[in-house]
Amino acid sequence: MLLEKLCNSVALPSYEDEVRDLIKNSIKDFVDEIKVDRMGNIVAHKKGNGKTVILDAYMDEVGFIITAFNDDGTLKFTTLGSVDEKSIPCKDVIIGDKRINGVIGFKAIHLQGKKEREENIDIEKLSIDIGAKSKEQAKKYVSIGDYVSFTSKFSKLGNKLVKGKALDSRIPCYILIELLKENYNADIYAIFSVQKQVGNRGAIVSSYNKKSDITIVFEGGLSKNNDNVIDKGPSLSRIDGNVVCNNDVINDIKTIGQKESIPYEIKNNKNKGNSGDSYVENGSKLVTVSVPCKYMNSAISVSSIDDIENTIKLIRGYLKSL
Repeated sequence: MLLEKLCNSVALPSYEDEVRDLIKNSIKDFVDEIKVDRMGNIVAHKKGNGKTVILDAYMDEVGFIITAFNDDGTLKFTTLGSVDEKSIPCKDVIIGDKRINGVIGFKAIHLQGKKEREENIDIEKLSIDIGAKSKEQAKKYVSIGDYVSFTSKFSKLGNKLVKGKALDSRIPCYILIELLKENYNADIYAIFSVQKQVGNRGAIVSSYNKKSDITIVFEGGLSKNNDNVIDKGPSLSRIDGNVVCNNDVINDIKTIGQKESIPYEIKNNKNKGNSGDSYVENGSKLVTVSVPCKYMNSAISVSSIDDIENTIKLIRGYLKSL
């Protein structure tokens, strides 16, 4: 299953090679041209005679980077992206291209005092144990600057849910790949961008290089009890960062959903940290489409297969209408 391969791949910010190669191989038979820009973004062109449309999804995932060695052979680290610090302790990880196994260590609860138990997690007090007995031994396997990824594996959960790491980025990538398998009148550029987790750097670069009439940004969106709810379809955002999404495009997509009986939601909360505002500066009509995702920015998250399939159906119908 392609989504499983995408989620189980490792792609920290600036280290997106594994996912990038998988995506390029998956789309090569469905597009006219594939380029990788100097930033590392994939820019795939599916030629058409109609309006120019950019479809954007980011490839990278949250994780960590090694910053120092402790004398006892454990490793200091810091975050890449907005990782939920409460979810970090006692997780399996892999380190660098050598895929060194490690565990994020945390003081056992029966050794903690009352004050320690009440304190928030401080990443400065955490370390990664790779089984080394000394700093010198650890340096034989790991280098400062090596990336660190969670090892959570993709699998089904319950009836029609899936769980795994990096669902918020790999589901949008999967959706773009599936959309590229169809033919459209629109002139489509599919951009699989890098370094979203550290400031939307890839999208900023690609927005300067490509102009479009319409831009659709895909993301995994945080699921709440009353907003972006799992199993109620994709969410269309009214506001993305500092940008109000284009009402005409939203209404056109809603019309497709109503006509084809495809469920969708209107997202109530303001998105933060997404790449949409990078594209709208060039005059493109923007909409952000979110697939609901529980427990984001942690070692594992949960999404609905129905939501994924309905997102593909909804946006495929919209693209065919252009």
